[in-house]
Amino acid sequence: MLRTIVLSLLYTACVLVPCPSRAEVGPENGRFVGFHIDMNMAQYRADYLKRWLTDLSGRGYNTIIWELEDGVEWETVPEARQPDALSKDEFREVLKHARGLGLENIPLLQTLGHAEYVLQHERYQHLRANPDDIRQYDPLHPEVVPLLHRWIEEYLELFGEVRYFHIGADEARQLEFVAKCERNVEAFSVSQIFMRHVNVVSQPLLDRGITPIIWADMVLHHHGAIDELSRDVMLFDWMYDVWRGNGKVYLWGENRGLRTKGQLTSGNLELFGKYLFPGGDGPGVEPETFYSADYLADKGFAVVTCPASSSYGDNVFSPRLERHLRNTWDSAQKGLAAQRLRGAVLTSWSVHLHPWELQDAHIAAVGYLSQHPEASKDEFRAWYVRETFGLEDGRFWEAGELLSKPSLFTYTRSLGYGKACQAVPEDHVATTIRKIQADGRLDEEIENARKRRGEYTESLGLFTAMRQESVRGDDLLAVWGLVARNLNNRAEASELLLLSHAEGFDRVAHRDQARDILGRMQMLHAEYETLYKTMIRPARRQQMIGYMFEAVEDALEGLAAP
Repeated sequence: MLRTIVLSLLYTACVLVPCPSRAEVGPENGRFVGFHIDMNMAQYRADYLKRWLTDLSGRGYNTIIWELEDGVEWETVPEARQPDALSKDEFREVLKHARGLGLENIPLLQTLGHAEYVLQHERYQHLRANPDDIRQYDPLHPEVVPLLHRWIEEYLELFGEVRYFHIGADEARQLEFVAKCERNVEAFSVSQIFMRHVNVVSQPLLDRGITPIIWADMVLHHHGAIDELSRDVMLFDWMYDVWRGNGKVYLWGENRGLRTKGQLTSGNLELFGKYLFPGGDGPGVEPETFYSADYLADKGFAVVTCPASSSYGDNVFSPRLERHLRNTWDSAQKGLAAQRLRGAVLTSWSVHLHPWELQDAHIAAVGYLSQHPEASKDEFRAWYVRETFGLEDGRFWEAGELLSKPSLFTYTRSLGYGKACQAVPEDHVATTIRKIQADGRLDEEIENARKRRGEYTESLGLFTAMRQESVRGDDLLAVWGLVARNLNNRAEASELLLLSHAEGFDRVAHRDQARDILGRMQMLHAEYETLYKTMIRPARRQQMIGYMFEAVEDALEGLAAP
């Protein structure tokens, strides 16, 4: 009965609330040049945040999106606090520093999906969309919206006067489960449940004259109900796997996924054709890569494009340099140049562990584009190396790209952790390799580790030579060199651990090799502790670096034991 009442309230709110569209949006009615600070994994030190805020302001950024999660000492959900979360007074000082630099602070509170840091606690289990999944709230549970509204009020008290408030709502993949559990859902489609939840959560913000923001992926996924979403909601359109010239676009709705022009269906063309081919579909014409932003703008929404400097698929030691540069450049250029769009926000997801220093080139690219809108990627590449290192060649890009391909136990999933920030099982390495063996991929993974080791070694040589010749930026090159040394060691470790599961492996004969690899890994572990000490607060720093090293170190200790 309560769930049915909630459905009725959602319907009433959607029908009765007027939805006038705000025409003037963006910082000081201009365009967003924004950076997204994600504290899901990284609990940043206040002084580190202030240093980067100063840097971002100097590069032309005007907006900061603060995805705080459990990084602040909340009262609404006191369980959602990291052990060394920032006090409210500490964070107010950070916000004050940002405002003093002319940066617009925008809070981000996830109000549907990505609620792991709340729903993993016993007190809130009954609010899950799926009892066996901690990622998403049940939008039909009568306690969910009141809880979120109280938390929004606490955010507003902390942030003070704001013009925008991001309420998340991306990757809400448990809505179908909610629908199956609701006997009366035939009157309210899954898509309607999503749109009406956003409208209801947004209403207190709209009442205060604050513009709500959500990520656009679920709106595109549920485009059949798009007319039910308030046009006062701003959309952040993110897509990290595409760039101009790669021959693919990401399709929503029918035939969903990365597709080539030849894979487009009549249904795709009926829905998105004029946005995919705004100038006509002639011979040799490729689809518009970021067509979804045009589609959403044409539907009456204010739209911001969102590339990434760190995203799923990166290894935990460094980003995929060239992939992110192409995506960042092309997506940001679209958002900053198109008259009907409202700018660009660069996202960075800290679950992938590598610091902003290693994303510096992508961060610099958005600021550069905001000031040089007609520039090319090649012009930026040359400018970045010249300004950062005082060099006139492309070795930086070559060396960074050599570190982009992962080997086993260098990326998030293979290391056994995720956004829930939970402990890695003690037998994770052995379990992972046994599965690889059962899938018949042992030889393939061994060969991959060998190939990657050669590339990582080549990269280290390039960074070493650059340090000898550069006139500035030595600290940054030293960090890149540390990454190359570590990945080299990790590929060597992965190869040995994989070999240890092959038929005929002699553990005694390889004991000294295991000890040597482990000894160098432990020294690298210590170097990372020193590096991250200046960036991350102690408890979360220990956890992050533990994810990087401990499972592999434990497995090597088993091989190195007498």
